[in-house]
Amino acid sequence: MTLALLSWNVNGLRTCYDRKYFLPVFRHNPGIVCVQETKAPAEKLPEKVRDLCGYHTYFSAVRPGSIAGVGLFSRQEPLSVKFGFGDPQFDSAGRVLIADYGTFLLLNIYFPLGIKPMGNLDNKLRFYDAFLSYIRQVPANLPVIVCGDFNVAHTDKDLYNPPKKPVQQIGISPDERGKIDCLIQLGFTDTFRMFHRESGHYTRWPFQHDARKKNYGWRLDYFFVNEPVRPYVLDAAIMPQYMGSDHCPVMLEINLPEKDASYPVTKAS
Repeated sequence: MTLALLSWNVNGLRTCYDRKYFLPVFRHNPGIVCVQETKAPAEKLPEKVRDLCGYHTYFSAVRPGSIAGVGLFSRQEPLSVKFGFGDPQFDSAGRVLIADYGTFLLLNIYFPLGIKPMGNLDNKLRFYDAFLSYIRQVPANLPVIVCGDFNVAHTDKDLYNPPKKPVQQIGISPDERGKIDCLIQLGFTDTFRMFHRESGHYTRWPFQHDARKKNYGWRLDYFFVNEPVRPYVLDAAIMPQYMGSDHCPVMLEINLPEKDASYPVTKAS
């Protein structure tokens, strides 16, 4: 069965909904929609968002004043949903949602930006290490999909004006890019690059100076899949036509088998 998944840093779910930007993405009839930077716990969201018709919804806790928060809208009810990697240092930040569907595991993550006062680069790198540590615990034959705002432009093709040599700039520093290299070394594939090898495709643009209109952007939002999922990837795309945030949605279309006896019943804890 074909499944369409969307991921979108909405930069405030209440505002995106109130301005009538959020619900139009559901015209694509996605099976799963992952959102990041909700900036609000479930009880602060509009009822039509919390109880969206046809979807099971889940939202992380959000600290007062935090820009974090992740959410999941899913037509199929997951077997379980948990928040965090099991690392006390990061689990209360509201940046991680892990949904177990039995035949695949979905990680929806809002990675730290790494800029003060909301954080710093060392904290961002430690968060990536916690993420990679969790990934290493997942059984190798279990299909895994990771999506979200990674807050890293992985290669120079992923930003409109790359520097001529490596620089210590947040979002493109060698240390940050190296963390995504580690994910790829663990067998994960950037699905967008399966279909689009060229530069000029971005998912986040500053609000200033008509950057979006001029396409002065960075590609920070991804769907990564591991080897058990890769053969079933049908398409991956960026959807810049959707406004309402400094980011736009990204899409993944897959056709995973509904059941496979080789999938483990117990997943990484």
